[in-house]
Amino acid sequence: MNLSLRDIEYFLAAVEHGNLDRAAASCGVSQPALSKSLRRLEGDTGLGLLDRSGRGLRLTSAGLVFLEHARKLWAEYLDAVRHATELRVGQAGLLRVGVTGATVDSVAMPAMRRLLPRRPALRVQLTQGLSDDLNEQVASGKLDLAVTPIYADVPLTLHQELIVDDKLCVAASRRHPLAARRKLALRDLTGLRWILPKPSSIARNALDSRYADSKLPLPAAALEVEHFSKGTLELLAHSDLLALLPQSALGSSGDVVALPVALGRPLPRSIALISRQGTTWSPLMNEFRRAILDCAAAMA
Repeated sequence: MNLSLRDIEYFLAAVEHGNLDRAAASCGVSQPALSKSLRRLEGDTGLGLLDRSGRGLRLTSAGLVFLEHARKLWAEYLDAVRHATELRVGQAGLLRVGVTGATVDSVAMPAMRRLLPRRPALRVQLTQGLSDDLNEQVASGKLDLAVTPIYADVPLTLHQELIVDDKLCVAASRRHPLAARRKLALRDLTGLRWILPKPSSIARNALDSRYADSKLPLPAAALEVEHFSKGTLELLAHSDLLALLPQSALGSSGDVVALPVALGRPLPRSIALISRQGTTWSPLMNEFRRAILDCAAAMA
């Protein structure tokens, strides 16, 4: 078997676009050239990788298995090229980091303040998105690292390093009538309106399950958000709304406090540094990791 990295690249493009014309355009080659490459790859592997019947391309069962190996091989090749470039130019280099709305200001930017002065020629590409999408980009090699909230273990293709434990809490304005109470139960919050994560989020589902366990009506959302911005915290501070938010967000607003609500069991949440399992760490990646851990220590 004599696999070509170019054939691997074209195969991944065909899978991503699901169409030969679009895949060929993305790779800057003709459609016949891409089709020939795919046939060559199938000949080299002895496997039928793509089902070309119908209007689009679909992976066969063998193609699904081969896809994971192809992604890993292509990502490792890109790593090797990038690391070689970094060694050649010394202090210069490109670092691709994924962040969420919840981690960009609280973790990533403080790390940048430490890292960028030490690396004058460093270029960082920050990609902001949702955790699941960022994890996929790390696994495929499109991102070097990601800093994301986690509520459970990540897929086996990824490695997670805990940065800081950042449990979820019920919060309200310091002037909220419930803020003066020393102890609260979920039933004490009945009828109040909330700022909540979207219904599809793990955090929202965890809170809803606590209410369901207590046989209480689910909390009513006045506002649903993907993350708590400065403006969202200001709204919370000047209203009678409740919110489910990470404990780290309390430090950015002295007008918002955690309420002493007995939830039955904690609402777990951590911030983690996500990398691809088995990847070769470049000096830039290691330096970013040190900057992140220094920031985590300061947060703690």
